Amino acid sequence: MDDFVVIPTLLADKNSLQLSFAEIEANMKQNHLLPELAKTYSAWWTKKEHSYSSAWTAYGYQVDTVDLVNQRVFFSKK
Repeated sequence: MDDFVVIPTLLADKNSLQLSFAEIEANMKQNHLLPELAKTYSAWWTKKEHSYSSAWTAYGYQVDTVDLVNQRVFFSKK
């Protein structure tokens, strides 16, 4: 989950932001990659019961839209 703390860092001081999967991966620690499920299953981003989503929800952000075709995720401040 530590890898996903990069997301609130990228969102800092913004009300909303769209990020490509490549942008997220480029900022992850030790060149880690998003899991394949994140690239093929939009619910991976929105399921509140998964620990990785707390990386952005704990900072007051939510996922509005996931565009799997263009590999982009849209975040906004709650």
